[in-house]
Amino acid sequence: MAEKRIIADYHLHTKRCKHAEDEMDKYVEAALAKGMKKIAFTDHIPLPNGFDSAHRMAEDELEDYVRDIEILRDKYPDMEILCGIEADFYDGFELYLQHLFSDFSFDLILMSVHFIKGWPKNNWAFSFHFPDRSLREVYSDYLQAVMRGIKTGLFDVVSHLDLIKVPGQSLLDQNPEEIQEILSLCRRFNMTLELNTSGLRKEIAQTYPDLSFLPLIEKAGVPVCLGSDAHAPHQVGFKFEEVEKELRKYPSIIRKQFNQNMFNSTN
Repeated sequence: MAEKRIIADYHLHTKRCKHAEDEMDKYVEAALAKGMKKIAFTDHIPLPNGFDSAHRMAEDELEDYVRDIEILRDKYPDMEILCGIEADFYDGFELYLQHLFSDFSFDLILMSVHFIKGWPKNNWAFSFHFPDRSLREVYSDYLQAVMRGIKTGLFDVVSHLDLIKVPGQSLLDQNPEEIQEILSLCRRFNMTLELNTSGLRKEIAQTYPDLSFLPLIEKAGVPVCLGSDAHAPHQVGFKFEEVEKELRKYPSIIRKQFNQNMFNSTN
């Protein structure tokens, strides 16, 4: 019987984001060495007025970014290389993103929420400290921002959905209704949900979202894609084998249209 094997990584970064390492061709070669057939470079998009410029490329680097991916396509004809972008949803930046997306025809747009307007410490979503609020309320701020991002219709993939989670405090346990609503919105807006393995490199030791989300994802009929969130070549396809084993328990997820290009059948 043919076995499904993951052959695509839809979340790779480059040196232009200022916190990744090595050259782009090294990421391609790492993917080829792991038997992959498809990758997407998805570096952090520039944001207006130099917002968070320390962790993303400048706007005048975008043309070179796109050009370098075209060069890689010619150099590596056996690898399908998508020109993607990881784009932050942040209230008030929608028009800026819309204009940027019209100027550059990205193959794949990942939506991330790293900042929440009105939060302290430069709106950074992951160093929160709200002693007078419940964790459910804090999670809700984040999840509501995710919902607003989906409703813009600007993005293709919800990236690392539960990135804000505290160890032992799942968003699915704390805010189940909002998670269900997000899955319904993904279905309504034809969005894919990323299974991001970078959490397996961190203290949290879980994918984003946690694999306990899979039954709900299957029931909601939402397609998934895998992303390593690689910031170095050796992280390409990180722990995909472990996620594969879990995905095989949910055949209808594997059959979703997006995954037809993510998996390959091997005998």
